[in-house]
Amino acid sequence: MPGPEHVGHPATLMSRIESGQRIAILPAAVADGIAAGEVVDRPAAVVKELVENAIDARAVRIQVRVAAAGQELIEVVDDGHGVSPADLPVAFHRHATSKLRSLEELRTIRTLGFRGEALASIAAVSEVEAVSRRHDGGEGSRVKIQAGELLTAGSAGSPVGTRVTVEQLFFNTPARLKFLKQPATENAVISRLVGELALGNPSIGFSLEVDRRRVLETPGTGDLRATVATVYDNQTAAAMLSIDEAIVRGLISPPALHRGTREHIVILVNGRRIQHRNLVFAVEQAYRGLREPDRFPIAVLNLLVDPAEVDVNVHPTKREVRFRNEGAVFAALERACYHALRQSPLYELRATGGGPLLELRETAIVPGPAPGPATAESVVSPQANQPSLPPMAYVGQLLHGYLVAEAPDAAVLIDQHAAHERVLFDRILQRLERGEPASQLLLIPHDLDLTPPQVAAFQLHASWLQTLGFEGELFGPHTVRLRAAPSDMPEGRVERVLEVLLADLVGERTPDRRLRETAALIACHSAVRFGDAMTPESARQLLSSLALTAEPISCPHGRPTTLILPDDQLRRLFKRP
Repeated sequence: MPGPEHVGHPATLMSRIESGQRIAILPAAVADGIAAGEVVDRPAAVVKELVENAIDARAVRIQVRVAAAGQELIEVVDDGHGVSPADLPVAFHRHATSKLRSLEELRTIRTLGFRGEALASIAAVSEVEAVSRRHDGGEGSRVKIQAGELLTAGSAGSPVGTRVTVEQLFFNTPARLKFLKQPATENAVISRLVGELALGNPSIGFSLEVDRRRVLETPGTGDLRATVATVYDNQTAAAMLSIDEAIVRGLISPPALHRGTREHIVILVNGRRIQHRNLVFAVEQAYRGLREPDRFPIAVLNLLVDPAEVDVNVHPTKREVRFRNEGAVFAALERACYHALRQSPLYELRATGGGPLLELRETAIVPGPAPGPATAESVVSPQANQPSLPPMAYVGQLLHGYLVAEAPDAAVLIDQHAAHERVLFDRILQRLERGEPASQLLLIPHDLDLTPPQVAAFQLHASWLQTLGFEGELFGPHTVRLRAAPSDMPEGRVERVLEVLLADLVGERTPDRRLRETAALIACHSAVRFGDAMTPESARQLLSSLALTAEPISCPHGRPTTLILPDDQLRRLFKRP
């Protein structure tokens, strides 16, 4: 380790490096290259940094142009407050920023850019030209930089705002080019990024041109739903559910509208797009039991958090943040999404294209009691502001799998397995949350041959299994004799369910943290099967029980339980007036 005589300013240390020493201060060009690698890893990173600067400049319109997937050209033009001639060359120095003056300000940062590294990092690996003019008058100015070196600086004609043109990206770091994806992939990343920035800033009009083709243009009216319509489509925008709570604002998709990846869950904190696994999970948790496995919602949610309660300075690209009280933010986000979804509409079959085909869509909840088929056996939802079923009178069973009912001005089809699964799930979950077992003795004890890990899991988690309703004991080194099972479960399905549960326990999944998954598993294997005959009495009881559940419109796995065929749609299909 260097002795006391080496302590001093880095500039003086450079002159004291002696032969044989292995520690040296990096040259500025190398240090800038390393910094650039942290901030600018692909063309989309350049777009992000430049657009965020434009947003901070309070632009009303932001135009982005890209050519050759960003390697040949990236240009961002804004009509913000602009940069003065004196400041423009300085803006491309490392740690140069107009957004931060003291360490105290860093604790309550409100701008998207603040590190003073973006422009310097971009200029270190490309050719950059910046032209700008202040909104408060004065002449425009222009600078040109190549590989971090200022080539020219002077006056230039310019409208109010700033235009930054980046060419020959990574020309001096060919190794970086090898790690870029195919042009179509890089363009897709850029398009998704600009779309997310537009969703996070609906009051700004964004346009994106890729290889001279306009791929995005948002109105900039401040209407988030209108922005969603341009980023996705009109139908998606119209279906989105609004959230307007104390610290959560935005839109989320109803359960039937989903995608195959999490990329469409856009989380912002005070307008800053962030990546935060736990907050994405909070959104997904609100959809528990309403969506199919491996399907994910569309969401644009802005969290309004006191800047002093969030640390945005934990990642070079500012994509990650840290909260002082993450648990409270998580709970607020999940609760806001939960409330919105519990007012989600039912499913309805609508005619398509004027022909005989039907498609599944979501529609408003059928109104409450009205003249018609509502009788003493009709069912009514018990709670306001919850997804509710209309009053229904049972008609019969169709194809040994569907129950047919009549509602006011509508016919109703019910998937008997999904409906029974929902009823049992609610009952089992409530019982598990209270720790109240419900067992029934098996007519004949079941002897199960298990693997050694399964036997160990059975012994270790015996009390948990008893809470579920399974009771038994070892009957030999590899055999368990099961004497009781959950009260709602048919005997023929007991062994399969216990094997699945033990497999989970062998995988070291903590059982008490998987109440919903366990309840869904037991409910699925206990429910009446699709194809089983049902008596009218049991069918009527199922409809009554379904209406009393918290989520009657879907089973725990997200499949719809009920389809509504309104009379006006049936008349349209049959071409009746």
